[in-house]
Amino acid sequence: MSDNFLAETREAIAELDKQMFDFLQKRTDLAQAIGEYKAEHGMEVHNPAQEARVIERYRKLAEEHGINADEAEAIAKIVIQIAIDRENSVQKG
Repeated sequence: MSDNFLAETREAIAELDKQMFDFLQKRTDLAQAIGEYKAEHGMEVHNPAQEARVIERYRKLAEEHGINADEAEAIAKIVIQIAIDRENSVQKG
């Protein structure tokens, strides 16, 4: 394999990383909308049942894509925490 292959492949990975953050921003914006709704309706941010559903969804998607489910769960927990932080900022805002 040539250095050109490595450079091109790394560039493709960098582009995918950018797209992941674009999607994460969109997801975070939706979490903010949920936080605003919860604030308007006097609802708690913390929802363990919903968090469990998200984790299970990530695990299932991981298995469908040949990715380690435990690693996907770790990612889910980080994504959930980002959403909780955004929702909390709305509640306190």
